[in-house]
Amino acid sequence: MVDSGHGGTHETAEAIAHMVGIKVETVSYEMLASATSGKAINAIVFDFGSIDTAELEAISEAKGFYEDVPLIVVSEALSGQRVRQLLKLKISDWLPKPLQEDDLYGALQAALRNAKHTRNQVHAVVPSVGGAGATSVAISLADLLRRELKDPAESVALFDLDFSTGSCGYYLNLQKNFPLNSILADPSRIDEEFVKLIEQKHDAGFSVYSFNHRGAVTNINAYELVLRLLDAVTIQHSHTVLDIPYFETDWREDVLAGVNTITIVSDITLPSISQSLNILRGLRERGQDLSNTRILLNKHEGSLFSGSRIKKSKLEELFEGTPFFFLPEEKSVLPEAIDRGVLPRDVNSGSKFLKALSKYLDEILVKEPAEAKK
Repeated sequence: MVDSGHGGTHETAEAIAHMVGIKVETVSYEMLASATSGKAINAIVFDFGSIDTAELEAISEAKGFYEDVPLIVVSEALSGQRVRQLLKLKISDWLPKPLQEDDLYGALQAALRNAKHTRNQVHAVVPSVGGAGATSVAISLADLLRRELKDPAESVALFDLDFSTGSCGYYLNLQKNFPLNSILADPSRIDEEFVKLIEQKHDAGFSVYSFNHRGAVTNINAYELVLRLLDAVTIQHSHTVLDIPYFETDWREDVLAGVNTITIVSDITLPSISQSLNILRGLRERGQDLSNTRILLNKHEGSLFSGSRIKKSKLEELFEGTPFFFLPEEKSVLPEAIDRGVLPRDVNSGSKFLKALSKYLDEILVKEPAEAKK
């Protein structure tokens, strides 16, 4: 939070401090560079009275120095010309005073969701159809990620967003019967303390957030609930794996627009592949960059691709450049893991399924840039 000295910054900073999972530090513009040196900055908010040439120069300088950090400007009402000048500086948002707290929260939420910093990566696992095996994939990805990370300070979360079943909790024998009714009535109550309350720790070292609450799926506040929970959870963990439901929701589009990677899980049947193509088509139509999107063809048996049945060349033609990978069918490992409530590696750590998924994880991981490590 940058204090321009006009006197209204305290109220804005106080409003941000009350928001879910967001920590705010107020500094003067002169001290901005030194105060943020060596810190991971998720967003910068400028609070001005009026905006003139000096303020525009300050914003431009900050934008040049913090190129990839979302920058939000709060000020008194501006002329159309001033607003256009702000937009040319590629700020994330401008909010006029008197400031509405909901507008500020929405602006911060959108900015943080779209920033896609490598420090906190979010990986969405999306089934093309029910039964494609996406939940098993999401669980094993979280487990593999936790084992991949060498720094004990880094953490991994598995977030089950299918409230209609809470399958991740059942698969791992970690059912959480937390009553969501009170928080559904007022999602603004979600904060860091609430996230700790609903968090479960798996013995493998990753956190699990999973609920069976069918009413949450169609609740009028479902959109706000999911996005506030995501903001609060993902900011706490280096990597978060999302188990997305196969059916459409009013929040799915916004969630997928803000993640680092998208894995569409399909089995090798024509209806499932067709649904995968529909998902890809929907992403394209919304103007989403598909460079972070891949297809996992699950339950692969080599004999399926002998002769004339669904040749690899046909899949390449159908997916139009979207990378796709195969996961082998392992009828003895995954069903036993689900029945026992354990991880697939606890049944067979050397399974072909896990070996293939580990190679896939190496493919999708976004490595932290060298400059971020300095």
